Amino acid sequence: MKKPVIGVIAPKRFNLENPFECQSRFVDNFSKRIMEAGGIPIGLLFPLENFNEDEMKMCDGLVIQGGPHLGSSHICAIHYAYIHKIPVLGVCLGMQTLAGYEWFRKKYKKINYKIISENFKYDDEKFYLYDMEGHDKLNPFKFKEIEKCKHEVFIDKFSKIYDIYKKDVLNVPSLHKSMARDELFKDGLFKVTGVTSDGVIEVLESKDDWFCVGVQFHPELEDENLVLFEKLIQACKK
Repeated sequence: MKKPVIGVIAPKRFNLENPFECQSRFVDNFSKRIMEAGGIPIGLLFPLENFNEDEMKMCDGLVIQGGPHLGSSHICAIHYAYIHKIPVLGVCLGMQTLAGYEWFRKKYKKINYKIISENFKYDDEKFYLYDMEGHDKLNPFKFKEIEKCKHEVFIDKFSKIYDIYKKDVLNVPSLHKSMARDELFKDGLFKVTGVTSDGVIEVLESKDDWFCVGVQFHPELEDENLVLFEKLIQACKK
């Protein structure tokens, strides 16, 4: 059986006055974990947020990296994955992408790539995220001090994430100042399955059999979290 191809979406930097500052910034640890888990990583570029469905057609699964801001291409990619039921793992900003998609679907009811591309804006973050101090304790990040940014995440026993880890409490590195708004998930595609002691959402996942898991913490940083990438690869082979 061929190895699954995993498309990776990286955060972007825009500076239209300097073309060398228009970049997609891929973090090597994601590709490393995908390869260790048995997949083949490829970068999905979507320059200047121009979503390209043909890029997605090459992929058996999707990983969305962390970063500063969501763009319309993130939401288009999740919409493609939802329609075609390709497995998804979102990390940090990747989890927040699920929140952004949930909010956008509820606002516009019937959506397509054109509607998303024309209407989803960076400034929309306030509708599905909020900022709070205390979850960005290691900034700037230094790997030798990783223990300082770890905290407990309490896991719903009736969830995909519990089935993966077989634990109801995880001690994981988490670095973020933006939090997903929990009121979004009273009904919809996704449910909350992991929270911190102060109630901040750390895990979102699809309610149905579609493998779509978003984690606010950073599994790519530690070997013991390779299991999450392995589960993604397994889901791609079904």
